[in-house]
Amino acid sequence: MTQKRDYYDVLGVPRDAPESDVKKAYRKTAFKYHPDQNAGDAQAEAKFKEAAEAYEVLSDGNKRARYDQFGHAGVEGMGNGGAQFQNAEDIFSTFQDIFGGNGGIFDNMFTGGRRQAGPASGSSLQARVSVTLEEVKDGTSRKLSVKRRELCGTCEGIGAAKGSPPEMCTTCGGLGVVMQSSGFFSRRITCPQCVGRGKIIKNPCGDCAGQGLVKKPVEITVRIPAGVEDGTEIRCAGEGEPSTEGGARGHLYCHVSVESHEHFQRQGKDLYCAGDLSVSEAVLGTKIEIPTLGGRAELKIPAGTQPAKVFRLKGQGL
Repeated sequence: MTQKRDYYDVLGVPRDAPESDVKKAYRKTAFKYHPDQNAGDAQAEAKFKEAAEAYEVLSDGNKRARYDQFGHAGVEGMGNGGAQFQNAEDIFSTFQDIFGGNGGIFDNMFTGGRRQAGPASGSSLQARVSVTLEEVKDGTSRKLSVKRRELCGTCEGIGAAKGSPPEMCTTCGGLGVVMQSSGFFSRRITCPQCVGRGKIIKNPCGDCAGQGLVKKPVEITVRIPAGVEDGTEIRCAGEGEPSTEGGARGHLYCHVSVESHEHFQRQGKDLYCAGDLSVSEAVLGTKIEIPTLGGRAELKIPAGTQPAKVFRLKGQGL
C-alpha cells in the first residue's frame, strides 16, 4: 500500500503558510501537471490528482486543523480527494474558482479545448442539515425535500418549441466560445451571442422559457456517517441537476452542522461533562449517576477526590 505524502510537501508550502500562499502553490502545481501539458503521462496525472487532494484539505480551515493535528487519518471520510477525484474533469468541476469555466483565465493557458471535449455537466446543488450528538454517535440519514430543475417534458430539454429546433450559433460555429486577441496573446471567451450554448433558440418552449429545465420537488436521502464533524461536507454524487447537453448530472453537496448539547462538550471523539460534589462526598467518596449518549451510567468517586479531577468512562464517547 503506497504511503500518502504530506500535503504541505505536495504543494511545497510551510505548515504555517496562509491560505493565499496555499492557493498560489496549488495553481503553480496544477499548471505544471495539467493533463493538457502532459498528455498520456500517467505519473503527471497522478501528481495532478495528488495536488488537488492536498489543496482540497489545506484550503478548508476545519479540515486543515484536523490534518495538522491527526494527519491523513484526521480527514478520512470528510469528502477529501482520495475518493472524490476520479478524473481530471472532477477536479475542474470542484475547483471552478481556480480553473474557471469555459474561457476562464487558467483554462485559456491551454489551446486544446479540453473543456469543450464533451458536453457540460449539470449544475450542482447545496443543502444544509443539522444533527444531534446522539445521531453523530451511531450515524443517521436525512430525507431532504429539494426543488431541483429537471428536463422539461414538453421540449425534452431542448428549450425550443416543437417544430422549431435550435439553430447553430453563427458567431462561434456552435462551439460556445470565440477567440479574443489582444496584441501577442489570444484567449477563448464565452460567445456573447449564444452565451456559451453554441445554439440560438428563436422560438422558445413556453413551459421552460427556453431553458430546457423546469423546477420540480424531489426527495433525496442523505446518509450521514457516525462520528461526523461539524462543518463536514457530504457529496451525493449525481443528485444535482441534469445537463441539457447530454452530460453527467451535477452533485448535491450537503453541509452538516452538529447541534450543541445540554450536557456535553465535544473534543474530537471525546465528550466532556461537568458535575458537582458536596465536600463530604469528595472527602468520603460516593457513587453518582452521570448522563451518557446511551442513557445514564454509574460512576464511583473515590475518597479524597480533588476539585477539577477528570474521570474517564471508556467507550462512552463517539
